[in-house]
Amino acid sequence: MRSVNLKLKKSLNDVFFIEPNNLGTDFLTSIFKRVTHPLKNMPFILVVPLAFLLAIFMYFVFGYLLVRLVSFLQYGF
Repeated sequence: MRSVNLKLKKSLNDVFFIEPNNLGTDFLTSIFKRVTHPLKNMPFILVVPLAFLLAIFMYFVFGYLLVRLVSFLQYGF
């Protein structure tokens, strides 16, 4: 029983070990870190308004077709 416990603890440690982000070049890695830092700290402050603005923009571009598509997908699934 003890060996199963040790194996489980080792596998959990492996799962929760996260390597640092490295995209291959220092330039891409620095951009990635700059972009993802605000998303990790305050995702809803950025994501919700952007999603709302995107939905309004898509409604102005596609109009009633967007409403029909959403209704079809809602009733289809």
